[in-house]
Amino acid sequence: MTFFPDERAAELRDLFFESAAEILQAMNEAGLALEDHPGDKENLRSVRRAVHTLKGDSAACGFRELSELAHELEDVLTPELTQQHAGLIPEVVLAAADTFHEMLAAYRNNLQPPAGGALREHIQRLLTKPAVQPRKVAREATFEWTEYERLLIAEALRRGDHIYNVALYLDSESLPAAAFELIRKALEGAGKVIAQHPEKAVDLQLSGVIEAALSTSKPADWIRQRCQVPSVVARISVDEIKEQPTKPRDLLDILLESEATAISAGVSGSEHGVSGPFDDTHTGSAPGGISHAAENSLRVDATRIETVMNLVGELIIGKSMLQRTINEFERSHSKDPLRGKFSDAMAFQSRVLGELQKSVMKIRMVPVDQLFRRFPRVVRDVAKLQHKDIVLELSGQNTDLDKGILDSLAEPLAHLVRNAADHGIESAAERMAAGKPARGTIRLDSYHEGDQVVIEVSDDGRGLERQKIVDRTIERGILTPEEASRLTDSEALHLIFTPGLSTADHITEISGRGVGLDVVQAALSNLKGAIELESEPGKGTTFRLLVPLTLASIQALLFRVAGRLYAVPITSVVEITRIADDEIHRVDEHEVFQLREQVLTLVRLERLESKPATERAKRIFVVVIGAGNRKFGLIVDSLMGEEELVIKALEDRLVTSALVSGASILGDGTVVLILNVPAVISHLSRIPAVGATA
Repeated sequence: MTFFPDERAAELRDLFFESAAEILQAMNEAGLALEDHPGDKENLRSVRRAVHTLKGDSAACGFRELSELAHELEDVLTPELTQQHAGLIPEVVLAAADTFHEMLAAYRNNLQPPAGGALREHIQRLLTKPAVQPRKVAREATFEWTEYERLLIAEALRRGDHIYNVALYLDSESLPAAAFELIRKALEGAGKVIAQHPEKAVDLQLSGVIEAALSTSKPADWIRQRCQVPSVVARISVDEIKEQPTKPRDLLDILLESEATAISAGVSGSEHGVSGPFDDTHTGSAPGGISHAAENSLRVDATRIETVMNLVGELIIGKSMLQRTINEFERSHSKDPLRGKFSDAMAFQSRVLGELQKSVMKIRMVPVDQLFRRFPRVVRDVAKLQHKDIVLELSGQNTDLDKGILDSLAEPLAHLVRNAADHGIESAAERMAAGKPARGTIRLDSYHEGDQVVIEVSDDGRGLERQKIVDRTIERGILTPEEASRLTDSEALHLIFTPGLSTADHITEISGRGVGLDVVQAALSNLKGAIELESEPGKGTTFRLLVPLTLASIQALLFRVAGRLYAVPITSVVEITRIADDEIHRVDEHEVFQLREQVLTLVRLERLESKPATERAKRIFVVVIGAGNRKFGLIVDSLMGEEELVIKALEDRLVTSALVSGASILGDGTVVLILNVPAVISHLSRIPAVGATA
């Protein structure tokens, strides 16, 4: 392996890994499409282009093993082999994507890459199988040129050249390797070869015919005579190509055409000059034309955007400081004529800063389609392993989300999708016995809801059984039978997020070990999000993930408890009320109060953090906090108002409570702690209160 010591080469290497990930995703999508439509030419061309690009880029970066394996894969992606083994090619493509992914992971960590033995066995089996078969009767020439080759032909026709489709049928007794070389030299002597199929002697064994697009000023009879090779060529057909009808062209056609013009102009000096065949996989690497196209996008390291976002956050803190200073000036100099000018300048600065913040946030926003695209392959693999028929439906792919949050959701969503395919969807026999269609359905959807993005993972499978979940928690000593009997249906279902708990009857390669859903809840808690769960036995299950649009800043409600300043996201605040001491009741060692038709658990922050309670007024402020369909009341000493806060992460040694997710700094330098609402709800759920919604 070759690794680059200088900074520029390191940037090239990082760019390669980023583009390689996109290439592998394209291979996965093409492989899945080929399973549904074997032999689809467009998908096969897409795979050939991807493998060719990966081969060249990996060689440029010094990743020899990957480049060589990609080169071997190209040998089985010829039109003849893909047509003969149409049913096997999708498996080879998907196996190649997995192997290349493992090799890239090894290169990224400076480790020795795997040999890719399984992929090589696939390749060798496809390459050697036709060799033992007798040669078939030569097929009739079809002259199915690739899009790129058609553009080269069209460009030559526009220059006024005479182009012929030439087909040379081999004698049944000729040796393919020798015949291929003799015919190639004969064609080069007859004119300029614009395109040729096949390109390798090994493929000639299968077809028995060589097709070529030839540019020459000579007549057809002269071409037949020039290409006649005794004991090698049995028959020759020559047909002149007339002007091809034009069709609407998209941007790719225009770029390819400009490239064809540049290449044709570069080799048009001699009619009998040697011109090798061009495959459509070369369209991405030739230099002509494409370099002149305007680029509207550029790749930027995420850390640079993060730096800009942090600076915008500092500007917001500075704006708060300036606003407080102006307010003090107005109180001290109420009649000073500068008051109005200060206010106007402050309003202008606030407006510009708000636009700047929105613009930077939009830079970080990416569509969730980047994440959703990974899961068709996941569902396909699980369905194949479990012998199930499952379809994945996607919607809301254009919903934008912060790139950092999107990356953090990859693992939780993968757990949910795999669980839905493995445990949620029944076998075809079970579904038909229950009156359902044999094919199960998993749905992924995303949409905006206020200042949050909601991602739903749902299935039409067997659903969750309340009693089974409760029994498992009792078996593992998580709850006593008495505590379990007091659970509401919602609380019972949420027990599946308990670490180490699994309702699966059998452990599979995919799930069943009690690891997964607790990871999902932990990830959502870290993202300051929440997860909702709905399930109906025999109908299916829906997981609803609620995450903020961004983790950079929030609108928050500020309040004081025991002399300390706290904040909660304004989106989590349901309402604010005041209650008297005699309205607080104690149920099963929990303080509760009644809010209209609901009984809610009361939380005193100083008790959660093991601090002594303080004396309060007879009328107490209660902030009702909600996440999904779960609510609780937070007792506060005083309310400080609403303010935009820039979230600052805290080191673990500074905050010992999991109930605090971060901090912020106000304009006067005061530090405010931001409450982790999901962690508080999780803390309350460990010992549920009788009749309380917590």
